[in-house]
Amino acid sequence: MFFQNLASPDSSLARVNLLQERLNRLINDKQETNSTEFPPVNIWASEKNIVITAEVPGIDPADIDLQICNQVLTLKTKRLANEQIDDHAVLRRERGHGEFARSIELPYAVDSENVGASVSKGMLTVELSRAAVDLPKKITVQAS
Repeated sequence: MFFQNLASPDSSLARVNLLQERLNRLINDKQETNSTEFPPVNIWASEKNIVITAEVPGIDPADIDLQICNQVLTLKTKRLANEQIDDHAVLRRERGHGEFARSIELPYAVDSENVGASVSKGMLTVELSRAAVDLPKKITVQAS
């Protein structure tokens, strides 16, 4: 009787397999959601500078809002859904539209007066300099 229960579709093993499949689906869905954050960014940091690039294709640079507060860079933008072809129904719409925002935690305090931002070929580049008060300072030890 014990072995019959293991072989039946309602067995504990079958339920564990079903649970595993559902967990895998949940994890995969979560990974896909995280990978579609907009705009996608790359971040580089050295001891004195941070460079952030973000893909912003089809977005007017005037529609990009950058703000720095408490070691967080916030990027807000919008992309309009103004594409329409007369007498045609939409079969697929994969390109996102609407308002988007990303908050990026910076590894150190930056000089908010010394920030450069530019857009070229759909790529936003933000260059930030480390704040002077946050730079490591060498202390000379005197012999007595």
